[in-house]
Amino acid sequence: MFAGFIRTLATIVLVWFAFRWLDRMFGGRRSQSNSQSRANKRRQTGDTKSDSRKPKDENIGEYVDFEEIEE
Repeated sequence: MFAGFIRTLATIVLVWFAFRWLDRMFGGRRSQSNSQSRANKRRQTGDTKSDSRKPKDENIGEYVDFEEIEE
């Protein structure tokens, strides 16, 4: 009973490591290279929309000073 549990646990761990290794070999580099190439293209074309976004409401953060008036 205990040996079956250990064997099952070892199989799960080995499958997990194999999946992580395969993911790094085939999936990780491709996504990193794609994101790097997109960033390089953005720099080359001068597209800086994401860096210089203005808030939709230009009145956000405006300070208004109120004075109390005696009646």
